Amino acid sequence: MTNPTVGRRGVLAMGAGITAAAAVAGQAEAKPGKGRKKHPKASKLRFREDGTFKVIQFNDTQDTHLTDKRTIELITKAVAQEKPDFVVFNGDIINGDPATAQQVKQAYNNVIAPVEAANVPWALTFGNHDEDSLKKSGMTEQKIMNFLLGYEHNMNVRDDSLSGHSNVMIPVAGRRTKGTAAALWLLDSGRYEEETLDGQKVEEYTYETLHADQVCWYREQSLELAKRNGGPVPGLMWMHIPVWETRFMWYGSPTDWTDESHQKALTKHQITDPNRNEREYVSQFNSGIYNTVREQGDVMGIYFGHDHVNTYEGNYFGVHLGYAPGTGYGTYGLDGAKKHHLRGCRVFTLDERKPGEFATRNLYAKDLGVDVETVDNVRISEPAPLPF
Repeated sequence: MTNPTVGRRGVLAMGAGITAAAAVAGQAEAKPGKGRKKHPKASKLRFREDGTFKVIQFNDTQDTHLTDKRTIELITKAVAQEKPDFVVFNGDIINGDPATAQQVKQAYNNVIAPVEAANVPWALTFGNHDEDSLKKSGMTEQKIMNFLLGYEHNMNVRDDSLSGHSNVMIPVAGRRTKGTAAALWLLDSGRYEEETLDGQKVEEYTYETLHADQVCWYREQSLELAKRNGGPVPGLMWMHIPVWETRFMWYGSPTDWTDESHQKALTKHQITDPNRNEREYVSQFNSGIYNTVREQGDVMGIYFGHDHVNTYEGNYFGVHLGYAPGTGYGTYGLDGAKKHHLRGCRVFTLDERKPGEFATRNLYAKDLGVDVETVDNVRISEPAPLPF
């Protein structure tokens, strides 16, 4: 387990400065959040009586309407053991196999149902594969989101004013203080890049990038939160596709990508659970979200999915960057007989009594007693019944 802290960025120490910055920014820019409604279910999230708040991140469940039963078992057991206050499904919830709108809904419902049954609030980000079945099923992300909003415990909102369809900031109320004690940020990192950009062919299969309006939206909302709360509000952020800085952190350098530089980075950036079994499949362009987060001084860490067999986490100049292991058994994993050995999820614990700090660790399927040795799919025979 790691116990990251904001360190020199000091959430409390920076309060006055950020609040002043918010006031200045408000004179030069449109009012942050103007025209956007308050989160309709915001009051549902609150720190516990003991001052803690726990989140589980699942990602890349990536399956059909006949989900591998071990994926469902992993989610069910992780939720039962950890008793989270909130769950994030961080992209690629389904694959492109569902042939109808009903099968798309069933594929989502299979993995959501255990969280709903446990009465745990949850939200998701879309990944690059969630719309892959569009030509067959007709299910756009907008239609998928409309379906998801029908769940009792879903915390997403529909905001068509931004790029993407799963951007949301979810406030967590404090027990000991008034106002927002923590903020949970979910950003939609997009799908696939165009094959040709400005007349130039994209030579490598690459992924979309956060757009400028999303980065600006985060900054505006961050400033507004700081203004209302008398200082920056500690938070965590999730998006499916990793940022370029994950690779820089792994090697301890933006240019020297050698084993020697990595060995130094392990200590320098406090890298834990150092599994990197594939390169980071980043976007074609750097969106600037990492640097914006670092300058704002509120988000303590940004966490990703997408690269199923990378599990590492570390501190890159004051902002933690990390992966959760791939959750789903219906998609690729390690090679050969070890295919499922890194299936799992990531657990986070925030503490209202220690603003700017959080603990995080990976929880693996094998630790929950879920089979990781059977290589072939073990699919359910019927989808879970749809709730509506």
